[in-house]
Amino acid sequence: MAVNGKVYDWESITIALPYGVVIGVESIDYDDSKEAELVYGKGGKAVGYGQGNYEANAKITLLRDEYDRLLEYARENGKALYKLPPFPITVSYANDGERPKTDVIKGAKLTKNAHKAAQGDKKLSVDLELLVTDEIIRDGVRAV
Repeated sequence: MAVNGKVYDWESITIALPYGVVIGVESIDYDDSKEAELVYGKGGKAVGYGQGNYEANAKITLLRDEYDRLLEYARENGKALYKLPPFPITVSYANDGERPKTDVIKGAKLTKNAHKAAQGDKKLSVDLELLVTDEIIRDGVRAV
């Protein structure tokens, strides 16, 4: 619910990676799904449903300076970037006067780095794709 008409916006979000709060972040996307399908028996009406696998993914875009912090974290832990163990990402939403709501992306594993730079760019950013090896917990509510 909005407080005094103010809804969540980009300024309301705090994101943390294993090395601390992320300042140089441009975006974060995360999603999950759980397979389900109808099961049929006699007749043309479903008699129930069956469930399959749970899957979650995440993407984050960091400014190059922030990406360098991630590289330093890997270096300090003696790991190659793609050999970093799965780590949590926390995304907290808060407006003044409200309890913070926190989503936890458990078990994020780096799967892709994408760099791009072009003449005239005012900033450099790096897109990271992540496999989620565990689940996404939204404000304390488990996905599965």
